[in-house]
Amino acid sequence: MTAAVTQTFTVIGLTLDVDCTELLIAAVLPGPVADQIELLATSEDDFTRWAEEFHAPDPDTAADLAYQHCRRWNDEV
Repeated sequence: MTAAVTQTFTVIGLTLDVDCTELLIAAVLPGPVADQIELLATSEDDFTRWAEEFHAPDPDTAADLAYQHCRRWNDEV
């Protein structure tokens, strides 16, 4: 069995401001493009726009890593 090739994916979504553990994913894009995405000023009530890069074998795994990242970040704060 061969190991899956890891790629860089950019996950874009919204985090819930109340506790930052909830992430609503809008898109998972191939490539390291988080620094090219201009997050507009937040206009949503209770949400913050969010983009981060993750190394994963596929987009679904990148999305799972994004969910885990948000939950861990809240535990550290």
